Amino acid sequence: MGCRTSRLQTSSAASDVDSMIKVPAAGSKGRRASVMHTMAEQDVVVDSKAAEEVLLKQAADMENSISTPTIALIAHDNMKKMMRQFVQVHLEMLRDFQLTGTGTTCAMLRELGLEPIGSTASGPLGGDQQIGAMLVAGEVDAVFFFRDPFSAHAHIADIEALSRLVDCYQVYYGGNYRSASAVLSFMHGNLKKRQATGRRCSIMKPEGMSDLAEAVQSDYKSTRAAALEKSKS
Repeated sequence: MGCRTSRLQTSSAASDVDSMIKVPAAGSKGRRASVMHTMAEQDVVVDSKAAEEVLLKQAADMENSISTPTIALIAHDNMKKMMRQFVQVHLEMLRDFQLTGTGTTCAMLRELGLEPIGSTASGPLGGDQQIGAMLVAGEVDAVFFFRDPFSAHAHIADIEALSRLVDCYQVYYGGNYRSASAVLSFMHGNLKKRQATGRRCSIMKPEGMSDLAEAVQSDYKSTRAAALEKSKS
């Protein structure tokens, strides 16, 4: 099991952080108070040292929030019952992650007492593509997709595109109940180890391969400069 020191990663979608990432206060589900809020609540003027301490704690909370893995859940209509059962069985583990998904799925998660961050359109209306865009932006760490193997789907191209991006960016993927359960258990174990040790744990990787996505994409990326030059001729 490889581990690395946890560090803050800045997303290219930093301007959208409020809509995608919760920044909870310690022991609560709400947003952490700012220095100004702290001053107002305490009805005192916070000196520079106290303000520095508040800011440092906020930075630590923000890092923990941003580095908490995000799982996207998707289910075709005939598989929504199985997804509900999956969530009910794994409810306590899922509470430790940031969750997102299509609109209907997020509504179901809220019914079960979870708090998904945002939601997308339904799959046939572009929801799979929206989750794919989040995946490209580094905002999704795992996809659990309960696909219906016995029905045709009008948006099959979107489904295949999302599956391809999962491979392109090497995120965790669970395509049925059993695989989703195994992936979730593995991710949850790693999350608890990180919380206990301060070191982020992941899968075992070959020596010198720190970024699996880059390993998959590197050959293609190396052709881009040549394609640009060719366009000039």
